[in-house]
Amino acid sequence: MIAGLLQRERRLIQRLEGVLRFDAAIYREIEADPYALPQSLAVVVATSLLAALGQGGFVSIFLGLGAVIVLWMAVTGLIWVVGFVTTGGSADFARLLRCTGFAYCWFALLLFSSFPVVGALCAWGAVLLSLASLVIATRVVLETDTPKALLICAIALGVPVLVLLGLGA
Repeated sequence: MIAGLLQRERRLIQRLEGVLRFDAAIYREIEADPYALPQSLAVVVATSLLAALGQGGFVSIFLGLGAVIVLWMAVTGLIWVVGFVTTGGSADFARLLRCTGFAYCWFALLLFSSFPVVGALCAWGAVLLSLASLVIATRVVLETDTPKALLICAIALGVPVLVLLGLGA
């Protein structure tokens, strides 16, 4: 039992390293492993905690954790819906959820967001690198090319932003 647990932990570290290298083979492995969902959730939770620590408050840790989990599912849902429509119904939500959870690892850079000068760079880096990772996850799960995956992500993430900006105006 302990050997199995240690093996899963080693696999988690290897998967994170692969995601940080943008290795599509790792995304395919995560997609195919139905037992990777707890690891994806662990990545989202750990990243949320690091980001909250970067914001400098314990209140943000607890409030942020729930919001990030909801955001992870909502973003995945939006990508899934747009992908489902554009690929003719070949999208699998659970597979996409596993891969997008690992894509959130880049938000760990938000740990440094309160640092002068470097903080803004880390925040922008976290967003851009996470978007790149979401595109790879989308490409792998939906079995499409990079331009189409980028378009799917742009529509899925852009429409809500435009709606929010329209409501604020």
